[in-house]
Order: sequence, then structure tokens, then C-alpha cells
Amino acid sequence: MLHNVRFAFLLVMIISPIVILSQEINRKIADPRLNKEILYGYCDRSGLQEGEFGMAFSEYYRNYKPDKAVIKQLRKLHKEAEITIVLGTWCSDAKKQVPRFFKILDQAKFNKQRITMICVNRDKEVEDIDIRKLGIQRVPTFIVYVKGREAGRIIEKPYQTIEKDLLMFLSD
Repeated sequence: MLHNVRFAFLLVMIISPIVILSQEINRKIADPRLNKEILYGYCDRSGLQEGEFGMAFSEYYRNYKPDKAVIKQLRKLHKEAEITIVLGTWCSDAKKQVPRFFKILDQAKFNKQRITMICVNRDKEVEDIDIRKLGIQRVPTFIVYVKGREAGRIIEKPYQTIEKDLLMFLSD
């Protein structure tokens, strides 16, 4: 009997974090101002490839043609980089720039484990995640870190192109 209780306790301790964490990714909420669902909180690429945002993701990803010479340079430089993306799935700039960003990362063979994505509401807020320290004023914001320090950020739209901006951040 004691063995069964221990086993049940152990099973709960192992499964609970998995269930809790899995509920936190790609959470959708109803946005009353837009009268539609938006992604909210931590998300991953699979969440971005669904619904209305997913249709835009497919189109912009497919049609974007990154600069191959820049991609080749990025492959050599990104090994220690980490990226945080703060976006709103309601935002037209995010619908264009996020898929393009992922196409560049895919072609540069960037480690997807080094990407954190946070979806915000129209007030650029999210419960349970303190993003104030990130200083987000507009979305999408792509923040590139190298060795734990911010190397640069793209806010809404790139200065040149996404890949050229990334190369500039990672070349220093």
C-alpha cells in the first residue's frame, strides 16, 4: 500500500510540471477590442502557424528571399546568440516580419532552443511575465543577446533588412 502511494506521488510530481508548462505555451485569449482570439504569453512557432496569423505566416515566409551572402555570414556568427521576440498576433508588422525572421533563422541554421517568444495584448502587456525590463513600446521587437548582453534590437521593421541588421548585431 505504501509503495502504491509513493508511486502515485512520484507520478504526480513528474507529470504536474509537464501539464502546467504545456498549458502556458500558445495560450489564446479573447481580445474584446478586436473581437477575436490572440496568442497571449509564451508561444512557439507552432502557435504562430495556426489561424489567421498562420495564413499570413505561410505567405510571408514563402515569399521572402533572404540575401544568401548575408545568410552565409550569419551561419558563422550566431553560435552564442539568444533572441527574445515580443509580438502581438494582432499586429500587421508582426504578421510580415516574424515569418521573414524565421526564414532567416532557418536558413542560417539557428538553434531554435535559443529563441523566446512572448505574445502581448494591444496594451503590450502580458500577465505572469514581467516584460517591463525589456522596454517594449512597439511590436514586434526582436532583441538579440550575445553572451548575455543585448547586442541590438529590431523594432517593428528592420533598419536595412532583417538579415543585415542581425549581421550588424552579431559582428561586433
